[in-house]
Amino acid sequence: MQINFELTEKDFVEAYKTHCRRHPSSKWMRAIIYSCMVLVLGAFILHGIATNTSDISGYVPLVVLAIAWFVVIRLLQRSSVRKQFRNQPGAHGPRTVVFDGDGAHWRWDGGSSDVLWKNYIRWIEGDKQILLYSSPAYFSMLPKRALDPAQLGELRELLKTNIAVAEK
Repeated sequence: MQINFELTEKDFVEAYKTHCRRHPSSKWMRAIIYSCMVLVLGAFILHGIATNTSDISGYVPLVVLAIAWFVVIRLLQRSSVRKQFRNQPGAHGPRTVVFDGDGAHWRWDGGSSDVLWKNYIRWIEGDKQILLYSSPAYFSMLPKRALDPAQLGELRELLKTNIAVAEK
């Protein structure tokens, strides 16, 4: 099966999201952190109410700091991923991947890679991406928009057959 595509900045961002959400624990951890932030802020506000402090202006910097921290962290992450795409020459231009009985054969302007099935440790299917991992942190991305429904089904079966671990 041969698939032709071209990566976009949005593909990089989506792949990063999929990579960050690869473990169910990461979803729970994020929810726990956000819940703790809300609980701490709520506790401060309730403390102000309980002590009959009508002036809650002392808590405003804390609220602003929490919101700013969240916004800055999210913006820095996205900015970093976008910068990686823009500064990586090999990420631009047409790409081709051929999946066969031996593995995946990637071709792009300036390089190529042939990876045997035994070298992939897992694959993850996100909403818009399929990530193929050859190490715990290194993955090759394939945007689903490059596949028609029949190819997507065929690729899923090929990956299930040849790569031991699948995560969704």
